[in-house]
Amino acid sequence: MDNNYITTNNIDFNISIDECFSELRPHPKFTQCTFDNYNDDPDYPDQNKLKEILKQITSTVKQNKYLLPFIRQKPNKISKNLYIDGTYGIGKTHLLSACFNNFNGSKAFLSFIELAYFMNFLGLEKTIDYFKNIDLLLIDEFDLDDPATTRMIARFIDNINKNTTIITTSNRLPKELGGGKFDITQFARELGIISDTFDVISVEGKSFRSKLTTWKAKYSTSNFNNMLITFKSNREKLFTNYHELITLLTEHHPFKFFIIPKLCDSIFIDNFMGFNQLNNAVRFSIFIDHCYYYDTKLFIKLNNNDIESNIFSKEIMETSFERQFLRCKSRLEELAIFF
Repeated sequence: MDNNYITTNNIDFNISIDECFSELRPHPKFTQCTFDNYNDDPDYPDQNKLKEILKQITSTVKQNKYLLPFIRQKPNKISKNLYIDGTYGIGKTHLLSACFNNFNGSKAFLSFIELAYFMNFLGLEKTIDYFKNIDLLLIDEFDLDDPATTRMIARFIDNINKNTTIITTSNRLPKELGGGKFDITQFARELGIISDTFDVISVEGKSFRSKLTTWKAKYSTSNFNNMLITFKSNREKLFTNYHELITLLTEHHPFKFFIIPKLCDSIFIDNFMGFNQLNNAVRFSIFIDHCYYYDTKLFIKLNNNDIESNIFSKEIMETSFERQFLRCKSRLEELAIFF
């Protein structure tokens, strides 16, 4: 086999925190996202309504200090912070990226999981110090998995809310956050801070991801080894196996996972075995989130043909991370070819 690829040994995770923070922006898949190229579904008019609201909010520099007239004058005004609730695959991340690209003040874009891991790694106070001076914070896929994260996020939001506009997406309403994961009655104050920070906009629609999988048809008759040799990459091509990949992900902090898809635009995973260990499953799902942002193509050779429909075991899917794993599976439908 022609070694026209790199392996996990070629990936260097030795980067600074400043370099990690410099990555807080939309990545290749979303770099060119605008409000104009967001294809809202006419069958779901709330999508267009949301687009127009976001366009108005982000068209003014330092909007949080100078609220838009059309917002100030309405009796039921939209606050400076928005919480966008909607199902998978309807373009929420596209709109969030368009907000970043349309806004001219200081800004940051990251997933909720990245934010949580920054807090765990740096400490809450240092994280607050970094974000409190920006004008616009965009958080993708907001969720609450545990009490510790809930406490930190509530304090974080309470501190940066004075000067920073926050726009976030999620697939569950604020009142549902933490439900089924921990005793939310003991965190009424923290959940109240989070809920009171935002005005909620719910958006419905059908997933568009099935329309984005046509690239797979070109390679449907090929095989894993042939694809490894012939697939043309613009960046590096990574060849690994299931155990090597999981070892790599467990040895490094999740906020550095972006290094892999930033370096590689195609990843070939041999002997893929699925997940029945929660920690490995969570780390893999975070890794797939980064691959999604970078539009990294995945070629996965299964250890067993049944794995494709059962990547996460029944026991794993019944944990508090179910929605995270459902999002992972949805993104794999777009990014991955299974052999």
